[in-house]
Amino acid sequence: MAWRPSLEEVEAAARVLARAGNHYRWWKPYKKSYEEMFATDLMAKSEFDGIVEQMLMAAHEARSATT
Repeated sequence: MAWRPSLEEVEAAARVLARAGNHYRWWKPYKKSYEEMFATDLMAKSEFDGIVEQMLMAAHEARSATT
């Protein structure tokens, strides 16, 4: 069975990505936090978290392949 990050790990990483994306203007800047931004759009939160989860899983797989 494939390793999966916990919800807490996904949300923590998503907060980092959301802050970086706003800072570097990778997308339209938001003045709201990650929690505020997605509080009213659960589909967007789910999709964003899903991308972050895939990134964490790929990183874990890459690390496992080198050890």
